Amino acid sequence: CSKINSNKRLWVFLDEFNTTPSIGLFKEITCERTLLGEPLPKNLMILGACNPQRRKNPKATFDDDIGIKKDRYETQRLAHIVGSMSLLYTVVSIPETMLEYVCDYEYLDPETETKYVRAMLHSCEKLNSDSSWFEKTAVLIKISQQFFREYEDVSSVSLRDVARFCRLYNWFLKSICIREGDVQLSTDLTNVLNRATLVALSLCYFFRLNGQTERESYTKAVQQVLTSDNKYAGKPLVETLRSEQEKLVNLMELPSGTATNRALTDNIFVLIACIINRIPVILCGKPGCSKTSSVQIVISNLKGKKSKNVYFQTLPELVPVSYQGSQNCTSDSIVKVFERADKYLKAKNETELLPVIVFDEIGLAELSAHNPLKVLHSELEVETCRHGFVGLSNWRLDASKMNRALYLACPDPDVNDLQLTAKTILKSMTS
Repeated sequence: CSKINSNKRLWVFLDEFNTTPSIGLFKEITCERTLLGEPLPKNLMILGACNPQRRKNPKATFDDDIGIKKDRYETQRLAHIVGSMSLLYTVVSIPETMLEYVCDYEYLDPETETKYVRAMLHSCEKLNSDSSWFEKTAVLIKISQQFFREYEDVSSVSLRDVARFCRLYNWFLKSICIREGDVQLSTDLTNVLNRATLVALSLCYFFRLNGQTERESYTKAVQQVLTSDNKYAGKPLVETLRSEQEKLVNLMELPSGTATNRALTDNIFVLIACIINRIPVILCGKPGCSKTSSVQIVISNLKGKKSKNVYFQTLPELVPVSYQGSQNCTSDSIVKVFERADKYLKAKNETELLPVIVFDEIGLAELSAHNPLKVLHSELEVETCRHGFVGLSNWRLDASKMNRALYLACPDPDVNDLQLTAKTILKSMTS
């Protein structure tokens, strides 16, 4: 290609080049401008991007409070292959010669990020109609971003989270109009905007917190912003969220003996919102926290025009495309899953089909020596994702994967959850 267009520059982009043991080859390409000893064309320009080699915050508990621990032998084996497991990003050291070509762009300063947030919020329907709530929403996103930078890591949130917020806000606003009628929007606009904003905020930020203490700290920070103006001092964040969850879950048909505990309702609510909006979602928790059953319930209820519920008839028909992760899976096998999903998009059907890739045990795939999850990066970008994507894992993944998906932490059940589950099981046994 470079020879055919010898009078033009040909740019080659090497993304995340420090995530492979073959980094010596990239060093030869960029520094020596040769490939296996052969010189590269003069019009070939090399551009690369790498992840930071930074250790996890030892004070943060977000990596250990959810799910089960990785097998110690496997983590040690993987550490020898792709770097230390104590790193936030799974990377290898960059050769010193190559470091001379690396520029650190750091992060957006608060003022610049606020400008980006405000610009992106203009894509939220009806939000501009209430200027004071528009400003309030910008502040809510700002304090949410800051909260997670302090709680997790400075790179744990980005403008991807803001883009997801805008998409979820628009979807939920439309959902309210369909389920409750446009009259609600015209008669009580402030209340509808409040509900859409708080639900989108919960989906992007609240659900990714692991423990009750962390969630209470976050809701307290949100409530301080809301109560600063009596005009918006309505229902608290959690109360608004639970109310909307109950409305949506009540529309679904659940298998007999299913307890609608907190874990199940959280999972179902997040799954519907993310799948319909083609936002990748990763459910992380110990076995038995309703991850798989929630996916099955959502898929069995959303049948397009064949759905029993009127609202669900307005949504696409979900088609599951399952994949079982393991320590032996490869990039090629994952690519074939996406190719299978693409066939459903091309198929002609009376009902709109939405393939949903269900990647079970995605955490095991991360332990593979083949590093197969790299192919997910381009597929899971919020702007280009064509399918529903659900990853089920018993532990958190590498930060580069987590940042591309909405993350739902599934904490251990509390006493109320256990009591509700026990009562439901007993009722199903005696009925």
